[in-house]
Amino acid sequence: MSALISEWKTRKAKEAEQMHEQIRAAVKAGRVKIYADANALAFEGSPVHSPWDHLAPLLALMVLALMVLLAAGVAYGIVAMTVGALLHLVCGRYYVAWRLHQRVEAHLLHSFAQWQALWDQGGVAMVLVDSTEAPCLAPLGDWRKFARRNLPAEGAVQAVEPAEPVNGP
Repeated sequence: MSALISEWKTRKAKEAEQMHEQIRAAVKAGRVKIYADANALAFEGSPVHSPWDHLAPLLALMVLALMVLLAAGVAYGIVAMTVGALLHLVCGRYYVAWRLHQRVEAHLLHSFAQWQALWDQGGVAMVLVDSTEAPCLAPLGDWRKFARRNLPAEGAVQAVEPAEPVNGP
């Protein structure tokens, strides 16, 4: 009995890896789009979090403001620091979300193990481009079902539903 279970687990693991490859190909072809929720993933301990996304832009703006302060004087330096701080407050979260999305997509498409770990954590969604189908949301959504339904395997022919019989006179 354990041999059957072991064989079943091996077959399911291979099938899941194949579906991951199908999703990778679909994302690269532009048929599937991946979205990341910055609020759910931008925290310490997340595999896609980087504290430098928050610190580096602010540090660069403040160094630039310090250079203005030293070169042009105190009044211009204070204005430069105020503008830098406001710019960071207004644009900072969009920059963090953009960088996080880049890392999430790279992380998900790198390997099946990374895919599964990040999917189980949540904060990710898959959407079929040019479709009215609801997005597949992690961790509650079944990404395997999404792949089976929307992404046929290479070389596989999709089944066509038979036409209904026509009742003639």
